[in-house]
Amino acid sequence: MLWRCPVCGGKLQEEEKGGVCPKGHRFDKARSGYLNLLPPSGKKTREPGDNKEMIRARWAFLQKGYYIPLADLAGEITLGEGKTPLRMLDAGCGEGYYSQRLWEKARESGRELEIYGMDISKFAVDRAAKGLKQGRYAVGSLYHLPMGEESVDVIWNFFAPHCPEEFARVLEKNGRLLVAVPGKRHLWELKERLYDEPYENPGSAPHLPGFLLEETRPVTYPMALSGEDVWSLFQMTPYFYKTDPQRREVLSQVQGMEITADFLLLCYRKEEG
Repeated sequence: MLWRCPVCGGKLQEEEKGGVCPKGHRFDKARSGYLNLLPPSGKKTREPGDNKEMIRARWAFLQKGYYIPLADLAGEITLGEGKTPLRMLDAGCGEGYYSQRLWEKARESGRELEIYGMDISKFAVDRAAKGLKQGRYAVGSLYHLPMGEESVDVIWNFFAPHCPEEFARVLEKNGRLLVAVPGKRHLWELKERLYDEPYENPGSAPHLPGFLLEETRPVTYPMALSGEDVWSLFQMTPYFYKTDPQRREVLSQVQGMEITADFLLLCYRKEEG
């Protein structure tokens, strides 16, 4: 187990009901198998991160396979790394869809893989741990990763906060970081329904100190969604909480839509030195 104590940094020893470090700091394990490594001092709200409704909606939507092209491209790039076993951290794992898809691809190709996933939302991590029993999941902060130096080979950071200093610390030398961000026209047709003046996303690669951007891989395609799936997509986005009730009601009656998926998959490499 690669997890470290978020209080003192000591290596955690796994027990039946949780984890304990050499200094005696103990952390609970949930029924689904994840560890809670977020100390009270790391919480700005009572239940930080995505709520139950957002997780339920995202799980329902992603299980339909709409984002498979993005997940499989990331998997192809990751499994192209030669090291075995390959240790991967899904930083901001959400409900675990992407790392679960990677696990399936690794199994098909006979690759040995260790998956670690972490998110600040306990609802997200609980769903991820239930979905992939072979993964090792924890509730924790990306700004204070409970992992040792150079402990993982690859990090995925999909639609989550970027923490380059921590990513560089836990990545091995020459390790790879894959970041997924929305492209300029991502969900454009949905925005047209919600706003009088829809706006484009930045659609650019963030500068991440300590990393070199090796490659930018655009992933763009149309999605034919049922009315039910349009609603799930809407609920899993921040737009749901920023839209006035009347427009929300109109969207709930939609029978189906074609909506553009537009992503940038950014491939970074940890700088030497």
